[in-house]
Amino acid sequence: MAGRFVPHIAGLFSALFALAAHGQTLDQQYDFYLSTLAHRCDNMGFARQGFDELVPGQAGPHLFAYCSGPPTVTGGGGNGSSSGGGAGVAESRGEGAEEDAALRRRRERLRAVNGNKPAAADASDFDLGSLGATSAFLSLDYEHERQKTTEYEAGRRSHDLNGTLGIDHRFGPRALAGLALKYDEQSGVIDSGGDFHAHGQAVWAYGSWMPRDGLFMDLAAGLGSRSLHTGRIVSREIFNVDRFGTVSSYFSPAPTLAISNTHEHDVNAELRTGYDFSFSSVSIGPRAAVTLKHTSLDPFIEAGDTPMTLAFDSQKTTSLRSLIGFQATRAFTAASMVFVPQLNADWVHEYRDDQRVITAHFAEDLRPNPSQLRFLNTAPDRDWLLLRGSLVTVFPHGVSAFTSFESTAAHSYINRYRASVGVRVEL
Repeated sequence: MAGRFVPHIAGLFSALFALAAHGQTLDQQYDFYLSTLAHRCDNMGFARQGFDELVPGQAGPHLFAYCSGPPTVTGGGGNGSSSGGGAGVAESRGEGAEEDAALRRRRERLRAVNGNKPAAADASDFDLGSLGATSAFLSLDYEHERQKTTEYEAGRRSHDLNGTLGIDHRFGPRALAGLALKYDEQSGVIDSGGDFHAHGQAVWAYGSWMPRDGLFMDLAAGLGSRSLHTGRIVSREIFNVDRFGTVSSYFSPAPTLAISNTHEHDVNAELRTGYDFSFSSVSIGPRAAVTLKHTSLDPFIEAGDTPMTLAFDSQKTTSLRSLIGFQATRAFTAASMVFVPQLNADWVHEYRDDQRVITAHFAEDLRPNPSQLRFLNTAPDRDWLLLRGSLVTVFPHGVSAFTSFESTAAHSYINRYRASVGVRVEL
């Protein structure tokens, strides 16, 4: 009689262990559900038949074969999974050609101050060509990111190349509005094994208003989507300790690639403002911004020759950030060109994005109510610095170009560098 209650007691303890496992890493969740008690995978609560095999229909072939049969007898020790951490792709950035926008604002302001007449001193430096009402621009950005390994995610390196093509129109001397199209390609490798690729597109609408000399407000909103492909190496290393204390290990399951494809959808909004104090050819002033980004990731299922493939639930994140800093510029004239070096420094603070619980189940768990894995991603850093140096060059006949280099600083686990080049033509 007592034996009949064993499955119920085991199920109760499995439920209690599952509650205790919430908030762990993905590797800990793997070890919890695939480990050996009386049988391998007991914490998943599968029904079993003769020779400890799973009752057919509960699991796909890889999970069925792994969880069926008697337990593996070891001499003690422990085990550890390797999964590459949670699913996801490094954050994609790109605020556009801020140096170019700053130059256009200054030209508009100088033109307004001088009543659309040739200006004296440094103002004339910015009037090398006709100031058209409509402009087109193209910018190219290259970004390198290094994310260190944390308790919850494996480290990764990524490279991102994106381009932005836009057109805007000036409404009087103090306002402009425009549209921009963006395309980006990202690729990277995971420290624990595997890689990822992403490509996406976005459309942005933006505007700028200068209510008074030296003061500006920029507003932008965008919609984007990305296709994500990830291949991560998953495995479990089993450790044995013999009676002499010698440690040996083997992999079960063996290291195997788990492949997935999904889509990400982004909604973005930005508000930026600042004031420039001008001293002849030098301008310096404070900057402030608020950025909002909502991201949703579609559910997806991994494929691979391993029982460790997962079916991930949809994920949603919302980031709300403030940026407070300053910008300093100085104009230099050489022949028929003007060179404007710029320096920006911003303190970035994250208000909304928190450490998230990601949910999934084994892709080959075919039961109506499969065992659920719950694990954390890495908590976002709340504060870091963003530094940027750039150079704008103004040519005759309404043509300007810019280059810039941007870097994060004082971030706890991310190092990011971005280089940009661009050109604007006044039509």
